[in-house]
Amino acid sequence: MDLSQVKIGSLLEIYIRRDGYNYRVISKVEYVDDERIGVSPIASRTQLFKFLDTDNVDIVCKQDNNSWKWGSVKPGLMTLEDGTKLHCFIPSKQAETFNRRTTFRLEIDKEIMISYEKPLFDEDISNGKNKPDDRVIDDMLDNISEKYCELNARAFLKDISEGGAAISTDAVLEKGDLISFEFELASEPVKCRAIVVRIKNSNGKDYFTNSYGISFVETSTNFVKNFFAQQRRSLQKSRFSFDK
Repeated sequence: MDLSQVKIGSLLEIYIRRDGYNYRVISKVEYVDDERIGVSPIASRTQLFKFLDTDNVDIVCKQDNNSWKWGSVKPGLMTLEDGTKLHCFIPSKQAETFNRRTTFRLEIDKEIMISYEKPLFDEDISNGKNKPDDRVIDDMLDNISEKYCELNARAFLKDISEGGAAISTDAVLEKGDLISFEFELASEPVKCRAIVVRIKNSNGKDYFTNSYGISFVETSTNFVKNFFAQQRRSLQKSRFSFDK
């Protein structure tokens, strides 16, 4: 897929690896040509997110029921003729297909403790006049925590993939809520921070009544390494297991 084929208004997933952490942000495509793609500014309050030269950045775009990934893009800022500033990305190679349907899910089945962050909204919002929408994910950066209050709850971690997980808990969560937790993976503790993207039917696990799909926005540096190490172990185990 050529970069110029990306449609204005599409959502672009931006994966940032920095200082041992992985971040995932979503923003809307506002500009595109043969060499670069521009998205709505990634910002918290009035401050633009600043990319570093040491950042490793990938971008993913869904187009016509297919997902395409450009790896190791060069991030930066651009200014349109009307003065609008956008974050932009310049790929150095062709896009590759990105098949989410074949994403490997690793069964965990462990009880964990989660910290969950509820948005602090003004009075109009708390009265139900306005509600957080999917755009809240655009701001999922470190200092966004200033807009949230933190609570704790027990939960059940059913499974994980490279990009998210399935959990159940008695806590009542909504799309856009942030949760943080730690669990052991490949004999090492890993830390994750995620946003609730899907509310599912309860899986009936004990007394945990609510089930959710979550998407990672930040993970500790050892997460990906340990995830694939555990994935290889699981695949090897299933490959050489036979019914008697």
